[in-house]
Amino acid sequence: MRSIGRFLAISLLVAATACGDDDGGDTSDDADDTDDGTTDDGADDGVDAGGACEPAAWAAPDFEANAEAALALRTQLDALAGGEGLMRGAEQELKGSEVDDVSDLTAVYEAGDPVLASIVTERYDALMADAFADFVALVAASTVDVINDEGGWDPGAAGGLAGSSPRGINAGGLEIRQLADKGLFGGAGLYAHALTLTEAEITPATIDALAAAWGANEALGTGDGELTDAANYSFQMGFHATMAEALGAAKAAAADDACAAERDEAIVTFFRAWEQSMVARTIYYANAAAALIAGAPKGPDGDEDKIDALHELSEGIGLTLGLLGLPDPAAGPLSGAGRLLSDEDVEVMMTALGVDIVDLSESLTGTFVEEAALLTTGIAAFEATAIDVFGLSAEDIEAYRTPTEG
Repeated sequence: MRSIGRFLAISLLVAATACGDDDGGDTSDDADDTDDGTTDDGADDGVDAGGACEPAAWAAPDFEANAEAALALRTQLDALAGGEGLMRGAEQELKGSEVDDVSDLTAVYEAGDPVLASIVTERYDALMADAFADFVALVAASTVDVINDEGGWDPGAAGGLAGSSPRGINAGGLEIRQLADKGLFGGAGLYAHALTLTEAEITPATIDALAAAWGANEALGTGDGELTDAANYSFQMGFHATMAEALGAAKAAAADDACAAERDEAIVTFFRAWEQSMVARTIYYANAAAALIAGAPKGPDGDEDKIDALHELSEGIGLTLGLLGLPDPAAGPLSGAGRLLSDEDVEVMMTALGVDIVDLSESLTGTFVEEAALLTTGIAAFEATAIDVFGLSAEDIEAYRTPTEG
């Protein structure tokens, strides 16, 4: 079992068997009319408020109403950077998806109700400005052979649209769309939004909103098409069952004022697993990228594998990079500790993967295509930080390299 698995099992056992008599705050129904997109249905919101502080079967009959804001934000992120969004359309040079200026991107980024840009952390918002400028430049460069005949990294001044897919890769070797998509649901957008929901009064309706921000549906299902965004990756890395159980425990406890301690513990469990599953997925992607580079044929025949490697590596980078600059909640169960990674940790991890977070186009990530050993060395440094922060074992890291979904 992974290290976090041991921690989460203990947390959920406590939540399931204990009931704090004196830790309940004011969770009256009339105190939850906030502007976070949730409504307070109290004990009628699909949970059994029997006062036993025990997890109940998950039910979310008012999911869409309770999670309205989070669902709207997911839609807006899809419109910007999803598989059928503006950035992907521009990469494919589709009519109607032209991106000739940064304003074409910011028009979507700064749209919506709530506005997508409004939930993004200050530090990642600055990084998005850099990313948008790089994206406009690489789209203008159009098709570019970023790897020369000798297998060297040769992106030109701005990078371009590379590979048969094609993918917009900047001069630093980063697929910019992935930094927008994965960064904004992995940490800097939807995770950050979810953290803010824990600062106010927490009701069963709040838990629905947390589930939606994560990327789950009203059933917390794992079937085809039921998962998106971070929840999809948590599932692929084997964290979904634990996180769904934590949500169920939190929702049941949130229905009873006397169960505030159990509610809060389950919420912390949920967020810790969300964070760690993103880092775990980065480890998976980075190792997959190294294997693609190592196995690529010599010469131009290997270019496609190497571009695929940069694609996978960029996905992983976005998932961890999004955790940079996250402000800690000022109140609630995660007060002062919205994540375990520090900014310094994230910076060290990004340096290991060649990312220049000040100027993305100056990144060295693209040079990994020249020699898999360069990336392998960087991965080892990334993993060392993860081991230290999350208390992982060698067996945990190996499990992340070849994960079992669930």
